[in-house]
Amino acid sequence: MPSLADWSRHLRQVAQPVLEASPRPAGFATGPLDPPLLAVLDGVDPGPAPSPLSADEIGLWWRRALDPGAAATGELLDRVRTSNAADRAVDGGGALLPRDLYSAIEVWTDAELAALHAWWWLAEAADDDDARAHLARIRDWHLEHTQPDNATNRPWAIHVFLLGATPEHEHYAATLLHNGLAMDGVPTPLGARLLRDAADAIDRAAALPAP
Repeated sequence: MPSLADWSRHLRQVAQPVLEASPRPAGFATGPLDPPLLAVLDGVDPGPAPSPLSADEIGLWWRRALDPGAAATGELLDRVRTSNAADRAVDGGGALLPRDLYSAIEVWTDAELAALHAWWWLAEAADDDDARAHLARIRDWHLEHTQPDNATNRPWAIHVFLLGATPEHEHYAATLLHNGLAMDGVPTPLGARLLRDAADAIDRAAALPAP
């Protein structure tokens, strides 16, 4: 298996040409996720946040945009965990977001992985071991129950899987990366930023020196 340092370098190399070509996109065409994504990934003022923050991927990205280290972060993570558990339509403790709230499995998968991507950063910022453990359980559930193939072309949560540190985790992450490059062989502007963000997460988790 490549090392985490190898993966971090590879993600940055894939992302860099697109980042240089599109230094500041106007938006990512992801609907209500655009404001917090632009805030986190490009430093754009997101405008006023919704209140209260929703217990889904949108709320998690908003919390990351607002102040990921705030005390409210832990409260939101707890609310996401408990409110979604009440009506989650999957087995085994399963995923973070209820599948039956989304119109298609592809839409749910994209939202689920977007939520896991943000959750990792929030758990780290809050230094929350319970949130880290919950994320690891969800990640490993996905290895058994979902297929990343063609479900999303956005490379959400690659770092979450790579940090699982097994060949199965790496294969899942590599498939997400492949899907993000399948159309033109390069990531979209959003995909490039997610890859850079994932590389930053890997560097932080593995205590690698900054590039």
